[in-house]
Amino acid sequence: MSCLRTTAPVIVLLSLFSAPASAYMDPGSGSLLLQIILGGLAGLAVAGKLFWHRVTSFFRPRGHKPQSDTGATESEDS
Repeated sequence: MSCLRTTAPVIVLLSLFSAPASAYMDPGSGSLLLQIILGGLAGLAVAGKLFWHRVTSFFRPRGHKPQSDTGATESEDS
């Protein structure tokens, strides 16, 4: 936490006093930026799904088993 307290003001000060870059951004740069954003959103969705499973399993009763999708009972299987 102390590293963040010292690093954040340095980054803000460096960004305030930076010189203009006069850089050219071609159309591929926008595409790359879009891919980065969409990839980040997809990663957050997967992480959220994994985390949501842990949250719901925490609140589920210990002996609870999910119902099977086949609809068959144990007596029909034997």
